[in-house]
This record gives sequence, structure tokens and C-alpha cells, in this order.
Amino acid sequence: MLFRSDGLLRGSREERSRAVLSLRDAEWNLATLLDLHCGLLDHAEDVRVSAMNALQEIAKRTPKPIKITPVMLLSDFLFSFTASSRVAVYIFQFLVQLDTPEAHQAMERALLRVQRNEDFSAFVGILQHANRLEVLRRLELATLSKTKAAVVRSALHSGNYGDR
Repeated sequence: MLFRSDGLLRGSREERSRAVLSLRDAEWNLATLLDLHCGLLDHAEDVRVSAMNALQEIAKRTPKPIKITPVMLLSDFLFSFTASSRVAVYIFQFLVQLDTPEAHQAMERALLRVQRNEDFSAFVGILQHANRLEVLRRLELATLSKTKAAVVRSALHSGNYGDR
């Protein structure tokens, strides 16, 4: 689905209605829920009706409930902001400080999903400062770019800062 910068659906009313209705065949997950939510908030009634129709079709399949936690949302939307906002770095630091099993998983996902080398380096620096190098040790360096793998190697080589 295409969104405008304000988070609303993009396109004509007919296009928005078709896009929302097409969700009837989608897997029931957070992305589908959020897309349907946008349809339900649309100013055009026929788009909202399409969202309700799609929800009815999904309900017929009796999908499992979606488990949604704040950490999941933070993780899913971590890279939805401009680089200059530094939101990704701020949220990554929050996840490190939160120090829960779910936050640990979110940190590892972030390290594998991050696109910008600058953000990756900042994430590694946060882990170093927090004495969390074990997170870096669990990364498979072969799955990282050469630049990111070098950053990890350098961090691991520079010392453990009292690593846990």
C-alpha cells in the first residue's frame, strides 16, 4: 500500500478502496492490521466500508490473535525516520537499556536490518559503552557487509569493557 507523508493512503478513492479490499487475502499480521487501520480512518466512506469487508473476510479464516507489544512496535518502525532525526540510534539505545529478552531480540534484528553504516557504527558504540559485546559475538559476520563486519571485529578486538 502506498502512503502519503501524513500516513494516510495515497491515490484516488477507487484506488484506495481496491487497495484496502485486497487485504482480505493478506496474512493476518501487524502490517495488515495497520494497513486496515489506515483504511478504517480514511475520510471516504467507501474506503472504510472496504476495510470492514476485508476484515470480515479475514475473520472467516479465524486467524490467530496478533501479539503486539511496545517493543515490537519500536522494532518494526525503528527505521521509519530520517537519518538526521537520529531516532533509530535513540531507540536502539533505549532497547539496550531496557535489557529484556524481547529487547535483546529487537537489538539483534536491528543490527541485521540497519542500512546505513553510520547507524550500524553508532549501534555498535552503544553496545560497547553498555558492556554488551556478547550481542556482537552472536552476529554471523558472513551475513554482514565488509564494512559492518570490520566495525564488529574492531569493537570485539578493542576490548570487552567488562563484558557480561
